Formats: sequence, structure tokens, C-alpha cells
Amino acid sequence: MNSSEAQSVVNQGIQQMLEDPDQWRQWATTMAKFHHYSPGNVLLIMSQKPDATRVAGYHAWQDLGRHVQRGEHGITILAPVMRRREEEAATAEPEKPAPPALVGFRAATVFDVSQTAGRDLPVPEPKLLDGAALAELFGSLTAVVGAPILMAESNTMGGANGVWSPANQTITVAADRAPDQQVKTLLHEWAHAVGVPDVAAAVDRHRGAEEITAETTAYVLAQRLGMDTSQYSIPYVGHWAAGDPAKVLALTQAVSQRVQTMSTTLEQAAQHDPALARALGMPEPQQAEADYEMEA
Repeated sequence: MNSSEAQSVVNQGIQQMLEDPDQWRQWATTMAKFHHYSPGNVLLIMSQKPDATRVAGYHAWQDLGRHVQRGEHGITILAPVMRRREEEAATAEPEKPAPPALVGFRAATVFDVSQTAGRDLPVPEPKLLDGAALAELFGSLTAVVGAPILMAESNTMGGANGVWSPANQTITVAADRAPDQQVKTLLHEWAHAVGVPDVAAAVDRHRGAEEITAETTAYVLAQRLGMDTSQYSIPYVGHWAAGDPAKVLALTQAVSQRVQTMSTTLEQAAQHDPALARALGMPEPQQAEADYEMEA
């Protein structure tokens, strides 16, 4: 598959998401496993190997002590081609060379871990969280969201599970909801806070697009945190997009950007927070040794 054919597959995938509600959920599920990849590459992985869990190039697997098994067909993705433009290079100061610019994409091949053999990869798997663990996770999330978290009865919010207020820069979560719903709500409102951080942004953002983006982002993050998402309500993008592939593409980009921003925050916090580390399937941080001397 060359780059032109790969782009055609991406376009077909976007069209399928317009026509089939399940395709949007499948894309979001794949995004949860490959949140560092572009929306288009997530579509390419999904279309070629929907059961993929971890992909890397041929030589990257070798560096990890594994090898691609004979007869395996790779997964084509689109890799950026970076190059210094000649006119910029000619005018750049010697001590400040012009940074490379994106000039296009090329087809690249990766393989899923299931297509390889060799050294075991000691990567902890996230475990499904129960009520107590979810309550602990909610506390961890409130420390990393970056906005004050208020608790209130749902009837004071018109029955809503939560609210993000761009004007007050606060998130309110219903205190009378189960821990799993509180975590889902916090992820949803956090996604709003990342995407529409102030009143001006809220005015410029289409409400329908924003709700789809926030709910899908929350779904992706909930999966990353080991939550049961089988009952998650994923919006039907085809209804809102009204047959316009460009609108679907814009939604995938918005979800991807927020997922990457929020994932980075969670991964950084997990280096010091055992609850987040367990939820993300990351090695737990070592307990700091007490730095004191026993008195005689």
C-alpha cells in the first residue's frame, strides 16, 4: 500500500463513520490504545488490524529483543516527511538553522506485537477498577485536572451529572452519583475545560460538536484508565455531521488533541501517584524512603 492508497483508506474510514455509528466507537476504542498516533493513522490501524494492541517498526521490534515472524503482513501507516526548505536554509543564520518543515507523508510499515516473537515485554496491564479503586482514582484526578472541583447535589444542576463553567473556571460534579459515574463525569468536564477554557472559546465552539468531542474524549480516557465502558453512550457523529466528511475529520482531530493533552498530564502524574499508575497499567512509583535518623 502506497501513501495515496493509505490516504484513500483513511477517507473511506471517515465516510464509514458517517454511515455507521459503531465505526465511531471502534475508532475511539482504537484511539485508546494508540493515543500518540494521528487520527488518520488510528483509522489505518483499525482498518487493517482492529485487534492490534501495540505496534512498532521492524527494526524497533529488534531493538526490543523481538522479531517479526515469517509471513506476517505489516500495517501501513503514514509517516511525516520533514525537510528544510531550500529558501529558508539559504537565509537562516548559521547559529540558528531553520527547523525542518513538514513537506508530505510517506507510507511506512509497522507490525503488531502479536506478529512478533522473542523477549517478553514486562508491561503491566491495566485492571478493571471496582468501586473503592474508582473512588481513589476520582481523588487522584481532582489533583491533576487544573481547575477547582466542586461537589453538589444533581438537583441543583437540573439533574446533570456535572458542569464545566468557563466563566468561573470550575468543574462541578454531582455528589449523589456512584464513583464510576463521578469519574466519567469528571473526565467529560475536564475535556470541556481543555477544549473550551474560557467564555470566548465557548462562544466560538458549536455546542453539538463540543458535546461529541468531550464525550468521546472521556470514553477514550476511561478505557485508558481501565474502566468498564460497555455502557458508555457514544454520540452518533453522522447525525450531527449531516453527511459532511470534513466535519467528522475535524472531530477526530479535536478528540485526538484533547486525548493527547490529558494523557500526557495523567502519565506525568502517575510517576508520583500509585492510583493513577495502577489505573494506566504503568509501574507504580517507588515509596520514598524516610529521610531521618532514629534518635537514641
